[in-house]
Amino acid sequence: MADSDDTNSRQGLGAHLWGAVKGALIDEDPIAAARRAKLQGGKPPAVASAAAVPEAAPAAMSPMAQALMAQVLSKATAYTALTEKLAPLETIVLDERVRYQAAYALIKSSRSVDQVVQAIAMQHVPALEAEAARFAAQLEDKERQQIVARSQELQTLTANIDAAAQQAARLREETETRIGQIEATVARDRERQSQLTREIDAKRHELAGVQRQFDAAATSVAQALDAAKATVLRHLA
Repeated sequence: MADSDDTNSRQGLGAHLWGAVKGALIDEDPIAAARRAKLQGGKPPAVASAAAVPEAAPAAMSPMAQALMAQVLSKATAYTALTEKLAPLETIVLDERVRYQAAYALIKSSRSVDQVVQAIAMQHVPALEAEAARFAAQLEDKERQQIVARSQELQTLTANIDAAAQQAARLREETETRIGQIEATVARDRERQSQLTREIDAKRHELAGVQRQFDAAATSVAQALDAAKATVLRHLA
């Protein structure tokens, strides 16, 4: 099988992974960890002895791990040529060693074991690292879109709230000061009101006394005039 670099299939990985992660745990599952360790090691696994304990059945991959593995293996290599032959044998040949030998027998005319191992170390591991870098960039972009913008809005709201609280405090202080000024003015006006009321009563009392004095004087003068009139008439008529 000819090796080729299918870059177009990488463009949709981000959306695919973000969709897969919605229903998957973030923690790496055991099978993904085992395969990642095998890929990063870049060495063929040691041949188990006849007395070795059989491997336990691997746990199922999470949706994210499945999507990532599919992307990492999307490039045709000697290793993917082997995996393509392995897939149909999984339900037929239960023994892993026999299954690998049978699958390799189908490609050994065009692929050596060294080529398969080198494909893992030199093509798929770098592909995984590239996807990790791409995912990190996408995660940073998501953070910028979903967290940084909200953080900036939060800072703005916090500043606005603090400014509003300070403004309210100033207005409250100004209002209380103004109320105090108004109350002081009202108190002075009430004092003046009482003073004016007392002065008005005093002036009315004073004027009433003057009126009484004038009335008495007028009565006395009227009586004197009446007496003078009588005297004139008595002596001159």
